[in-house]
Amino acid sequence: MSFARAAFSLFALSYKCARTFHGSDRRPAATNGVKPDLTGRVLMEPKIVETIEDHNRSVLFAYFDTSLAHSFWRAQELSLFKRASVSFERPIMDFGCGDGSFSACIFDDIEFGVDIDKAALSVAKGYGVHQRLLTFEEMTTELPTASVAAVFSCSVLEHTADLRACIREIARVLRPGGRFFFSVPSPVFTEQMTELIDKSFAEAVNSFMFHRNLFTDSEWKTLLSEHDLEVEHFDNFQTIEFTRQYFCLSLLGSRATLQIPGLATARRLFWRSFRDSLLDKVAASVDHPVASGANFFIGGSKI
Repeated sequence: MSFARAAFSLFALSYKCARTFHGSDRRPAATNGVKPDLTGRVLMEPKIVETIEDHNRSVLFAYFDTSLAHSFWRAQELSLFKRASVSFERPIMDFGCGDGSFSACIFDDIEFGVDIDKAALSVAKGYGVHQRLLTFEEMTTELPTASVAAVFSCSVLEHTADLRACIREIARVLRPGGRFFFSVPSPVFTEQMTELIDKSFAEAVNSFMFHRNLFTDSEWKTLLSEHDLEVEHFDNFQTIEFTRQYFCLSLLGSRATLQIPGLATARRLFWRSFRDSLLDKVAASVDHPVASGANFFIGGSKI
């Protein structure tokens, strides 16, 4: 048995024990019957994270010290969006910018950041990367039609309660020929989690991560075409082995779980010891799209 598989066996055992004693739903309490989605708050204050741009591998890896697992997963998207950004003209919008930490890893300055979470926008303001930070409501009322040249959105649209309204508004502010790139989990992520442990694990993780819109490729293409958004680039990435490794790394603590002081040191030591191996795995994931991956990376333009 490989080290990764042995580590995952430990993760699976710890998950099943935790589910037995604590239940599977650890999300914040509901407000007016709606569970608050705080997934955009990776950091509680603006903090420049250690970022490595490996030009040989064409990989961008940001080390978020609260979760090496999150860093590992997010490095795939940082690398993909960094590569795509060379085609962006200005003005640029980060749709679902959250706390601003993702944009801050790629850009020194962009025009717009949009999010529904005002607390996250307050953190993003501290980075000074976005010229304007708006709520979704402000975007709909204050940004003129065809006023943006490029929109990118990292792991956001799967969370939205009104997906069609988001796509409609993105299409509205994009000028003809404007670029739109986004990443979202695919239904295969659920299949991978079910295969790795069981269906209840998949349901618990999707619930905790607020995955509301896990669409197939054809469903995404249909939805985008309805809003005059033409798909030009559609990749699947993240094999089941990468997903297994992601959950293994969560044994070192995650931003969604109690932070044990000793684990912070363990994460740092692991990162320093296995950095090259982690960068290789990220590069392999984004350089070799698979037929069926846990995530989609989709790019297109406004007709």
